[in-house]
Amino acid sequence: MTTYAIGNVKGDFESLMKLLEAIRFDPEQDRLWFPGNLVNEGADSLQVLRYVKNLGKSAVTVLGSQELRLLALAQDFCPPDTGDRLEELLNAPDREELLNWLRRRSLIHHDSKLNFTLVHAGIPGEWTFSQALTFGYEVESVLSGSNYAAFLENRKQDQSRWHAKLRGWKRLNFIANAYTLMKYCNEQGKLDFNATGAADSQAAGLLPWYRLPNRSTTQLNVVFADTAAFADTPYPGIYPLPTQGTISGLKLSAQPETISVAT
Repeated sequence: MTTYAIGNVKGDFESLMKLLEAIRFDPEQDRLWFPGNLVNEGADSLQVLRYVKNLGKSAVTVLGSQELRLLALAQDFCPPDTGDRLEELLNAPDREELLNWLRRRSLIHHDSKLNFTLVHAGIPGEWTFSQALTFGYEVESVLSGSNYAAFLENRKQDQSRWHAKLRGWKRLNFIANAYTLMKYCNEQGKLDFNATGAADSQAAGLLPWYRLPNRSTTQLNVVFADTAAFADTPYPGIYPLPTQGTISGLKLSAQPETISVAT
C-alpha cells in the first residue's frame, strides 16, 4: 500500500484525475491524504467533493480555510466573494450530505505507522503533540455536533497568541485559525495570519511557524499546504505541499520521495 499526500486541488477535478492516473492510484491498495482546500477557485468543487467522499477509507481529508468558509457560506454567516466558485456545490441536490461529511473531517491526522502528521496550515509551537490532538478534537467535536452553526456564526480572527486560559469562542477560534490560517509568527509564538511570500522577504522578527525556536513538535514529520509560498530551504520533518501551479504531492514512506506531476 502506498500513501500519497496531494495538495493544490482547489476544485480542479480534471487535473486531480490526471495526477491520480499518472501515479497509478489504486483505491483498493493505496491511500490519499488531502490537506484541505479541496474546493473553490476551480470550476469543479462539487465533483471533487463527491469523488473524495466516495473514496471512503481510501482518503483522509483535514479541514482547510476554504472548507470552513464553505460551511459558513452555507449558513449565510459570511458574504460571498467575487472570486468564489461554489454556487454549483451550494445548489446541489446532495449539498447537505456533502456538507455534513465535511463537518466530520478532522483538523489534524496522524499515522503512527508512517510517522507522518497531516494538517492544513501548521501546529502552534507551544503545543505538544498530545495537546495538538486534544485541542483539534475540541473544535472537531463542536463542528460535528448539533451546535456547529453557533461556532460558524462566531468565527473571528480575534486571537493571535495561545494561552491555556482561553475559553469559549476565543479558544475555539484560535485553534481553528491556527490549523487553517497560520503561516508566520514572531519568536514569542504570536501568529501573523496575513504575512505571505518567501521566508527571506519578511519583516524582521517574522519566521515560518515551523522555525519557531524550541517548537514542541519537532519530532513530527508534518505535511501541510504551503499557502504562504514560503520558498524556504528544506527543514527537518517539514513537508510543504505547493499551493501554486499544478497539483502535486508527496509519496509518504520512511524516506519521503517528492513527486511532482504536470497536468
